Amino acid sequence: MKNNTKLIVFINLMFFQIGLLVSMMSALIPEMKQSFQLSYGLASVLPFAFYIALALFCIPAGIAGEKYSPKKILLFAFLFATAGVLMFVLLLRYQTSIISLFMMGVAVAIIQVISVPLLRRACGAENLAFHSTLNQLMYGLGAFLSPNIYSRLTVNMINGERFFPINILLRITPQGFEWTSAYWFFVVLLISLVVIVALVRFPEKEAETSFTPTGMSAYQELLRNRYVIFYFIALLAYASCEQGIANWMSQYFQDYHELDPQTEGASILSWYWLLLTVGCFGGMLLLKFFESRKVLACLTTCAIISLALALHGGTNVSKIAFPMVAVFESVMWPIILSLALNSVAKHHEALSGLMFTASIGGALGPVIIGCMGDLFGLGTSLHFLFFPLLVVMSVAFWAKPLIVNKTIGQTT
Repeated sequence: MKNNTKLIVFINLMFFQIGLLVSMMSALIPEMKQSFQLSYGLASVLPFAFYIALALFCIPAGIAGEKYSPKKILLFAFLFATAGVLMFVLLLRYQTSIISLFMMGVAVAIIQVISVPLLRRACGAENLAFHSTLNQLMYGLGAFLSPNIYSRLTVNMINGERFFPINILLRITPQGFEWTSAYWFFVVLLISLVVIVALVRFPEKEAETSFTPTGMSAYQELLRNRYVIFYFIALLAYASCEQGIANWMSQYFQDYHELDPQTEGASILSWYWLLLTVGCFGGMLLLKFFESRKVLACLTTCAIISLALALHGGTNVSKIAFPMVAVFESVMWPIILSLALNSVAKHHEALSGLMFTASIGGALGPVIIGCMGDLFGLGTSLHFLFFPLLVVMSVAFWAKPLIVNKTIGQTT
C-alpha cells in the first residue's frame, strides 16, 4: 500500500507536469511570434506540431503498453521529452522549435495513455473515478501556475536580478530570449521525474488475454455508426475551441488592448486554466440534478455569450469574459465522451481510443485562427470559435439516450 501511495503521488505529479507544459506553450506564443518574426499563420504551426503529435501517438502508445512495462515506457517518454525541451532552448530556431514541440507532444501522449491503466492498478478500480478527478485537478493547477512561473522568471531576467536561479539563467540564455528560461525549469523537472521513475516500484501488470487482431474490425464496425462520427466531430470542435482561446488570447490582449503578454496576458491565461479546472466541480454538481444533455446546452449557451462579451466588450469586460468561457467549457469534453460511450453496446475500449484522437482539434483550431488572422486580423478570426461551440451545442439535440441491453452488462 505504501508503494502504491508513492505511485499515485507520482502519477499526480506527471499530470501537474503536463499542465505546466501545455499552458506554458500557450503563454509563449506571443514571445515566439515576436522573436522569430512570424506571421499569425506560421506562429500557429507551433501548437499544431504539439497537438498533432498528441493525437497521432495515442493509439501507438496503447499498443506499446501491451508489450512493454510501464516503467520502461515512462522512462522513454520523459527522456524523449527532455531531449525535445533541450532542442528547444539550445537551438532557438523556428524550424527546430516545431520539431521539439512535436517531440513533447509525443511524450505527453505516451504519458497520458500509460498513466490511466497504471493508476487503476495502483488505486483499484473502485477508486479510479476519484483519483482521475484528482489528476484533472493537478493538471489544472499546473496550467494555472505555469504562466505565473514564466512571468516571474522572465521579468526578473529582464530586470537583471542576480539571485539564484536567475543568475544562472542569465548566463545560459541569449539576450532577447529571456522567455525561454521557463523551459530550463522543465529540464530540471523532467530529469527529476526520470529519477523518480527509476526509484518507484511499479505494480505487476494484471493477467490479460493474448493480443488478437480484432482492433481493426472493431474500428470498422464503430465507423459504420454515424453517431460515432458525430461524437468525434463534436470532441474535435471542443478541442479546437479550448486551444484556440488558450493559444491566441494573450496575443489578442496585446494587439487589441495593449496588455503586456509577460505580465497581464500571462495572468489572464493562468486564470483561464484555473477556471477550467474549478468549473469541473460546478459541472459535476449540475449533473447530479439535471440530465447531461440539458447541462451541455445550458453551458454552451453561456460560453457563446461570454465569448461575445470577450470579443466586443472593453478591456475590463474582456479580461473577465475570456477566462469565464473556461468555466462553461469545463465539462463539455466529459459529457460528450460519456454520451459517446453510452451510445454503443460494445467496443468501448476501441471507441475511447478513437474519441481521444479528437484531441487533434487542439492543433487545428489555433492554425485556422492564425491563418484567418493573417487575412482578416486576429479579432475577426477569433469569431471562428462560435462555430465549434455551435457544433458542441448540437450534441444536446441529436444525442441518443443510454443504451440498455444485455450486452452492456457483459462489457468491461
